[in-house]
Formats: sequence, C-alpha cells, structure tokens
Amino acid sequence: MLTDEADGVPTPGAASFPSFCDEIPAPDPDVVDNARSRLASRYLVSGGHHAGEVPARPTDDVQAINSVIEAVRGEAGRPADALDVGAALVMLCNLRLYLDQLETTLLDGAQQVDLSWDVIAAIIGIPAEEAQRRHAAMRARAASLAAGTAVQATRRRPR
Repeated sequence: MLTDEADGVPTPGAASFPSFCDEIPAPDPDVVDNARSRLASRYLVSGGHHAGEVPARPTDDVQAINSVIEAVRGEAGRPADALDVGAALVMLCNLRLYLDQLETTLLDGAQQVDLSWDVIAAIIGIPAEEAQRRHAAMRARAASLAAGTAVQATRRRPR
C-alpha cells in the first residue's frame, strides 16, 4: 500500500501486502461461532455460518463488526466491552480468510479464461510477479488450512 501524502491514508498501489497478513492463523470454528452468537445477541445481526465456510450473508459479519466499532466510539445505544471487541476481531479474521478464499478462486478463474498475469496485475494494481507470488501463497495457505480443518473435524468427532 502507498500512503497518500496529503492525508496519510493508505491507498492501493504497487507496494505489496504486509507479510503479517499471511501469518494470522484461521480462527477456531467454535470461537467464530461463539463470537458471532455473542454479537448477534448484543447487536442486530444474524448468525448461521461457521469459520471457513462461505457466509450466507458476509455483510452480516461486517455489520456486526461495524456495530462494535460504533459502540466503542459511543455512537450506539449500548457500550461495547472487551468481549465484544474480541468477538469482532475474531470475526474480522474469519472475514479476511473468506476474502482470501474468494480472491484465490477469482484468480484461478482469471487463469481459466486466459487472462494473463499482466492483465490481472493491472486490474488489482500490483506488479505481475507480486500477483503470482500472492496467488501462490494464498493457494498454499488454503491447502494448509484445509488440511488443518480436516484434522480438527477428526478430533471433534464424537466417539
């Protein structure tokens, strides 16, 4: 990200994404469910999907996160507490994972319809080499998370 000198706001540009984005682990599905339930009970949002699954309405999670932000700022009827903020952070991590999965799928699709990496890079605003590295890293992370999810599901299976 490049920073606009006038207001200090990050803007998309030729710089790559920070490496810390790839280091954030996927939240535990039970933790996401608990976070979503907590915020749904305290704010006007709905639940219904699990960590790593395609949300039926991802905007509900965004709305829940924004409700917590408004509550922290004192712009809501009820003040947010530490558990609300923690739940919103968990949901944000889950949304980030979901968006990465969408991006990976779209980049796979772009290749299937014969878009070159130069064209893809121009569309998303980063150099072609960086777009390819990013795609490879996200695919590797998705495979790693899928393997971890399978292990978690095996551990949760009732005996």
